[in-house]
Amino acid sequence: MSAPPTLQVLLGFQTTVNFGTPFQLDNATYGLLDTGTLGGYQMVDITTMVRSVGTNRGRNRVMEQFTAGTAQLTIYDPTRLFDPVNTASIYYPYVAPRQPVQIIAGGVTIYSGYVTDWDLDYGFTTSANVTSITCADAFTILSNQNMNAWTPTSQSSSARVAAVLTRPEVVYQGAYSVGAGSSTLGGADVTAGTNVMSYLQNVAASEQGYLFISSTGTLTFTGRSAVLNPVSSISFTDTNGGIPYQTLKNQYGDELLYNYVQTQAPPGAVQTTSDPTSVSLYQAQQWTKLDLLNSTDTEALALANYVLGRYKDPVLRFTGVTVQLAALSAADQTTALSVDLTQIASVQKSYSVGTPASVTQTLIVSGIKHSITPGSHVLEYTFESTDQAAYFTLDNAIFGVLDTNLLAF
Repeated sequence: MSAPPTLQVLLGFQTTVNFGTPFQLDNATYGLLDTGTLGGYQMVDITTMVRSVGTNRGRNRVMEQFTAGTAQLTIYDPTRLFDPVNTASIYYPYVAPRQPVQIIAGGVTIYSGYVTDWDLDYGFTTSANVTSITCADAFTILSNQNMNAWTPTSQSSSARVAAVLTRPEVVYQGAYSVGAGSSTLGGADVTAGTNVMSYLQNVAASEQGYLFISSTGTLTFTGRSAVLNPVSSISFTDTNGGIPYQTLKNQYGDELLYNYVQTQAPPGAVQTTSDPTSVSLYQAQQWTKLDLLNSTDTEALALANYVLGRYKDPVLRFTGVTVQLAALSAADQTTALSVDLTQIASVQKSYSVGTPASVTQTLIVSGIKHSITPGSHVLEYTFESTDQAAYFTLDNAIFGVLDTNLLAF
């Protein structure tokens, strides 16, 4: 066994020279000329104080939305550097919530977010002081923002995401990347008090796309076409030629069986589609979404048919693997750490008896967890199935053959 990737944990503190009082525009106390010092957030390396790290990003089920990625840091702090009541700390009075945090492994950023809680466990002696730092990514900020009333124009789902992020009452300050969406959203009024995070997730549902915070902290929106005709960026195997895994989970049940689908987009009628063969085999399993933002009944029905086509039959799925990074080469560690949400992975399983002797599935990465302690770094991925259909792609030798591939919705 080799060594796990080198860990680095950075915390941002509002700082100036010697962590003095920063100059802040329009502030009665810190905005006085010739008083404060120009500064900002300085990322401080606290790796030597870290005893354990855990992160969790992704979503629990395919038809749900991605939630805020979280991180938990356990810090050994005998000198009370991170005690908010310790006026002798060089970070006082900036040990507070909403400070930026960045976790790096093997030179790859695996988590970016903000401190939400400082939980101090005072021991009987000073040397026993332990601090637990709870973190969440930028979704936690959007979850606490509401919009004013406004009427959007009819526009693509990607344009709608950008319109929300640049609203004057939102003015999202983080980095964001908006990919091309395939759905057109209508101009239904947005009522005052509409939660920003909930609305953006509804945009993603109306697109059947993906909205998440990347490992580097970038708010990312991709349309459903981004995972059509997928090409794997990493291979997990139990033989040579890929990343070896410790455990492999699979699932075969009715968790993702939907053969009766209803959708509705304002101000249209409820659109219903079903698959009689699937219903006769498994009984009716319903998926309903009646608050879509799509512009027409035609598009709402097309989205219903898209969902029906993907989920009308149960599918045996490899749902997760765990990898001990300490067992990998440095190159394989970098490959494994560089995979982010919604990227494509292939997973291979060999069998000593039965037919076939080996099965390989192409899957979407929907969850990533890190569990890091001294000498160990366990990385757990969870997966979703890709759309198994082959879609027509212009100028592609495989998917560009006329009368062979499907037209995507």
